[in-house]
Amino acid sequence: QFDHTREEARPFVDARAAVRTQDPHEGAPVLDLPGDGREIGHPHFAFRSLDGLFPDLGFSRTFARSAEFRAGVRSALREDIFDTTPLYQKMSDKARQILLLPDTSLQSSWRCSGGGWTRPDGSDGGLRMPRLTAVLRAQLGPDAPTGDAFVETIGALCGPTPRTHWSDVAGVRDRRVPHAWHGDAGGADAKTVLLGFPPADGYDGVGVYDHLIKLKRERHAPEGHPPNEPVLFGEDVPDEYIVRPRFSMGRELIVYRDVDVLQSSPDIAYRSSVMKFM
Repeated sequence: QFDHTREEARPFVDARAAVRTQDPHEGAPVLDLPGDGREIGHPHFAFRSLDGLFPDLGFSRTFARSAEFRAGVRSALREDIFDTTPLYQKMSDKARQILLLPDTSLQSSWRCSGGGWTRPDGSDGGLRMPRLTAVLRAQLGPDAPTGDAFVETIGALCGPTPRTHWSDVAGVRDRRVPHAWHGDAGGADAKTVLLGFPPADGYDGVGVYDHLIKLKRERHAPEGHPPNEPVLFGEDVPDEYIVRPRFSMGRELIVYRDVDVLQSSPDIAYRSSVMKFM
């Protein structure tokens, strides 16, 4: 069925060395695709900082310099979401352990207040994110946000009518993979927010965030398209159009409108994970 091996299709690479040769190319030209969408006149993406969202805590510096803190935030958030998502509550302890391994991906809803979450005992009062709350306050002090406030503040960047979909994606590591360009199926006001978890302390470089193509005109999902299904593009795009957004301290998050860009997992990922809020 295939005329190549997996190693040929996804060759092994030294990801750390490979991403050093990649240009972020954040000033790439826009791609003009056929269509009648409105021409885009604003910036296609913007970076946000944890300090900007949660000031006077030294959040960005601590996040950049402490692998232990980043791992604690990621693990606690994943556990809190897993244990309050009804779909996962019927799974065995062994399944829970496997699905919460750090190299696995996970998805659910990020909504805390008024969301459709419950604890295994059926209750839904109090904080949804107690583990995350404990991690944030242990490292940032008593004025740190609760885990619920942390998640809801990031989720609010998605716009007035978010889908509240959340995922934590580890992705393919130490291999070069083909881009798979697509658009998310949000409406004109829907935004996607990525929270990056870099692979090392003090990291400044590419491979953490998904890659983007800036479009000349808005690209909307066809009428009747399922809301959480990507709108596939299915064509190769010349490298001159590819943006590989740079992660660094003060650039912990990137925000973009779904209709403004095509996106893909990195051809070479160099990250612990990226969390996507929609």
